[in-house]
Amino acid sequence: MTRGKLFFASRPFIRLVVGRWSVQAPPPEGPTVFVCSHGDMAGPLATQCWLPFPTRPWVLHVFLSREECRRQYRDYTFTQRFGLPRPAAALLAWAVSGYASALVRSVGAIPVYRGSARLKETFRRTVEALQAGDPVIVFPDVDYTDRSGDMGEIYDGFLLIDRFWQRVSDTPLDFVPLRLDRKARRIAAGEAVRFDRTAPRQGETVRVREALLRGLNGEI
Repeated sequence: MTRGKLFFASRPFIRLVVGRWSVQAPPPEGPTVFVCSHGDMAGPLATQCWLPFPTRPWVLHVFLSREECRRQYRDYTFTQRFGLPRPAAALLAWAVSGYASALVRSVGAIPVYRGSARLKETFRRTVEALQAGDPVIVFPDVDYTDRSGDMGEIYDGFLLIDRFWQRVSDTPLDFVPLRLDRKARRIAAGEAVRFDRTAPRQGETVRVREALLRGLNGEI
């Protein structure tokens, strides 16, 4: 995959903000979906800045459009999360939304149309990325603002990627947990987990989800 010029121009400055992280994660050898904690933006920023190979992140679709990004910042991020008065939130949202949405597009983000009929487009683009040899990364925390470093409840809808992948390829798809250790400032890959295609899907979804959670929390 080829990242945009804005990403490369911005990365040195973002690294100054997030600080240096060490990485213990070998490049993937086959189709891979990395799974990492969001950690209130620590996960997306650290992985995009410090992983020694590019990954295509799943990102809520509103952040790829300047206008939708502006509304998200104005109506939720700066008002409900950070408590700014609406006029100040509107001004700040207008100032940063253009750059933020362009940067998200520059990293090759895959838009996630959560709760929409367009969600199939998310999976289609994900499969296309995997077919092109691009690793994908998802941040499935239910509480994405949690800074504790441990993963609690996660959304497991992203595991449907395997079902869509199975339609186009017999090559096994690896789901690899990336443990985000904020205190040590370290990103460490756990053991890859694969679906057993001969087993019932519902039970396999639970097994894969729980195995990933153990890897994300450093239990394996």
